[in-house]
Amino acid sequence: MTEVKQGMKTAPQEERETIISYDRQTETWHIYTDEPKHARKYEKYVTKPQRKGYNLAGQLIMLEGDIDKGTVSISKKVRLTEKQKERRKQVLQNALISHRASSRSKKSDIK
Repeated sequence: MTEVKQGMKTAPQEERETIISYDRQTETWHIYTDEPKHARKYEKYVTKPQRKGYNLAGQLIMLEGDIDKGTVSISKKVRLTEKQKERRKQVLQNALISHRASSRSKKSDIK
């Protein structure tokens, strides 16, 4: 049974949290969040929530429950500009050149 709270106040930004945990014995992922953006995002994955909280405008601001039939994957998509891509390429090349140079000097020290 879902405990629903109406008229909740949204937590201050510096106090909001999202906790996703895994129970090995039951092989279940559990989520608790009072970050409204995350509550809305994960609501579709929690079919039998334990708790839900709504603000005065009726917007979901808190969610707790098990993530059904799911695996959790967290990734951050990063889009680099062409300038950033070129800089990254230069840094990697310089690191490779530096690595090769240090490998050669170590070999010459052994002789």
